[in-house]
Amino acid sequence: MQNLRIASIWLPVFKWTSLGATLLFSVACAGPNPSIYPSRANASTRTVYVVNHGLLHTGVAVRRSEIPRGVWPASHDYAGFKYLEVGWGEDDGYRKNLTTGTAVRALRGSTRTVLLCHGFDYFHDPKASVVAVDLSLRGFARLCDHVAQTYALDASGQPILLEKNWYRARGRYSAFHNCNNWIATGLRKAGCPINPTISITPRPLLLQVRQFGRHLPREK
Repeated sequence: MQNLRIASIWLPVFKWTSLGATLLFSVACAGPNPSIYPSRANASTRTVYVVNHGLLHTGVAVRRSEIPRGVWPASHDYAGFKYLEVGWGEDDGYRKNLTTGTAVRALRGSTRTVLLCHGFDYFHDPKASVVAVDLSLRGFARLCDHVAQTYALDASGQPILLEKNWYRARGRYSAFHNCNNWIATGLRKAGCPINPTISITPRPLLLQVRQFGRHLPREK
């Protein structure tokens, strides 16, 4: 009930923010980085998956076996799974029970950020919308590095596990720099024609990704 009340407060804000970003989409689309996207004809590619779980949260998934060696050390915690999905967010608003106070603090700005990881073998969330994007090998490596650089590390250089599936992260979270912008930034580093600044909510993010990606039917 508390989460529904918070949603009723913030969803109208994000609705209008999303509408404004969508209008900007028509004039603010970024072009690709032609040196790495799209991949050259007959060249090997790697596929990433932008996963929207409804409402405001979006994650990105990859085949775990395709992550370049030496990159994304925390991926080893999910050996045996086919896919690995990761999302970035504010600690109190993402990992803990959401209250009006934590939502307000997160949206105002916070450096207490976390990564949520999830290993799985097929896309099974009936509420999820999944868009697949094919990247060049260089582009895929750059996206994986973007994720890896978001992990906070301990004194020995290892990811900091807070509890199962949750890791301490780097970066400042706010209403205008959230999980959607974070994913768009990773895709931009991979060479994709996407503008992270306007990707404030799933709507403008997915509008852009669908221009160069493809909808993925649910696996059975």
